[in-house]
Amino acid sequence: MQRLEWNRFSQWHILLDELCESRGYIDNAKLASQLCRRAGKSAQEDFNAAEKNLRNWRLGRHLPLRRNFMILAELLHVSDDPELLRQWTLLYAAARGRDTPERQQVAGETGDVSTEVRRPARRLLWAGAITMTAVLAVTGFRWMASDPYRDLPVIGYDARVRMLVGESRLIHGDRGDCDGGNVPSWTYTMPRVPFSSLGIFTDGGLARKMSNFCNAVVPVRAVRFTARKAGVEEIRLLDDFVKIFVTDPANLVQ
Repeated sequence: MQRLEWNRFSQWHILLDELCESRGYIDNAKLASQLCRRAGKSAQEDFNAAEKNLRNWRLGRHLPLRRNFMILAELLHVSDDPELLRQWTLLYAAARGRDTPERQQVAGETGDVSTEVRRPARRLLWAGAITMTAVLAVTGFRWMASDPYRDLPVIGYDARVRMLVGESRLIHGDRGDCDGGNVPSWTYTMPRVPFSSLGIFTDGGLARKMSNFCNAVVPVRAVRFTARKAGVEEIRLLDDFVKIFVTDPANLVQ
């Protein structure tokens, strides 16, 4: 699909369905599996739920929560095309702002005059929200307010980590939403942290990390590695490959 054609979509779920098909996800099984892996879930019931959710999202029956919305964007490589990213974000914001059928039915049955009076104001609010979302999309989701996490340590992801036996360091981080919300707990992050024969991984608390997807520094759940044994090991940590080199201080050249 050509880059300039994304603006012909007027509903988020239709855009989602088109992206799924164009990326090769004709059915939902493969994408549901990747969604579970990205979320750190491996049980059969989790896969069944993800498959059902994807079916409902693609049919427009429900909307994903923001975290699943961001994971879908990653899996479908939405950020590769700025125009696609903009339309993807705008349509999702518009869909979230739409009244549910239940609320519309209640308003129609009650005939509340105050509801009619509030509708124009509500439309203006949603229009402002959509405009703000567009600004955030175009600018790479940069925060519009002061950073409440500015005093947290900053993690610089490195695919090659060099440490000494006994050293402990924050080497990676698991982010939440691009606006700084929904920072994962250690319980959520831990399933995507592997076993290491050279040391141990533990909860590093909150930190900050530059996110290429968000194009901003965002708060993350930090992963701390403590080196216990000399050696070299290549692992997959939070869906990224990392090669760890641990050296015994006694073997360093004086």
